[in-house]
Amino acid sequence: MWQSKAMRFLRIDDEHPLTGWHVLVMVALFFAIVIGVNITLAIFATGTFPGLVVKNSYVASQNYNAVLAEARAQSEKVTGAQLTANTGVLEFRLADASGAFWRNLDVTAFAGRPASDRDDRAIAFTQTGEAYRADAALPAGRWIVEVEARNGDAVVFRHSQKLSIKSAGKDGTAGQ
Repeated sequence: MWQSKAMRFLRIDDEHPLTGWHVLVMVALFFAIVIGVNITLAIFATGTFPGLVVKNSYVASQNYNAVLAEARAQSEKVTGAQLTANTGVLEFRLADASGAFWRNLDVTAFAGRPASDRDDRAIAFTQTGEAYRADAALPAGRWIVEVEARNGDAVVFRHSQKLSIKSAGKDGTAGQ
């Protein structure tokens, strides 16, 4: 039954038999479609995520021991750090070794999507009471936020955190 439908679809009968040229064209079209889809998907994949974490991995590896020493020093100075994103606005709290709120820091953040660099942005924070608040809200979705707090030229705290910001609810609020 399916053979007769296929024969009618391809218009093959006694007067127009299936030849090697027909098969060659069908196979060539099949592979052209497969290769075309693969190229399209490869273009979309490389267009969304650049794959670049550091510009020069060799140079970054030479400074790895310094990065580890900085992380150890940071853990001795800081006891509590908290980054939240209520309604998409980042809020950052930092406590020193005694547990007191660390004031007068220059806090900045770099936020980006995990799979694309199109929405990457630098975020400035201002001190509001016992926290530092971002000047602008992040849209809903998944984000990787790298926070850096400086006291003058010295880096006091550096941390990277994944956040998921939910879309606004019926009451206009959003959650983390």
